[in-house]
Amino acid sequence: MVNVAITGRLTATLGVLALACGAAAAVPGPAPRGQALRELQQAIHQAGIGPATWHVDTVSAQPGDYVQTVEVIGSVDDARRALDARFPGQTRVVHGHVTSDLVWRNGHDYPLEGELQALNRPDFQVFKTGAAPDGRTTVGVVGDLDAARAYLTDHYPGRTTVHDNTAP
Repeated sequence: MVNVAITGRLTATLGVLALACGAAAAVPGPAPRGQALRELQQAIHQAGIGPATWHVDTVSAQPGDYVQTVEVIGSVDDARRALDARFPGQTRVVHGHVTSDLVWRNGHDYPLEGELQALNRPDFQVFKTGAAPDGRTTVGVVGDLDAARAYLTDHYPGRTTVHDNTAP
């Protein structure tokens, strides 16, 4: 009789502990702040560089939010799948502003130029961007010109033209 009572209490205690552990695991960690927030937002932004069906327009969050709102141009479904796989539970994907997409069609692609200027590559560095007459973005690089062309062609197909630091 005593063994049954102890076993029952032990089972109940283990059940309560399992519930508490499950609830604790379901709650996201603290909202990223400072440098951690900057690094998270930059990583999310970098994840949206180059995919053919979508690109990140903006990444933002309200103070104290754990989830980052990611505005994308292009396929929201493709972006949501990719970002959920890389940043589970940390992003909310929404349509970006049409004006960003129109900027790319009508001249300077300022979001792309910002992404290119933020590149931190060991084999080349971007020193200048601009608008080419054919609608692509000109990219002046210092370093390995072939590596820059290969990287930019792979990540931004049809959107860039690369030159070295001696071109105008």
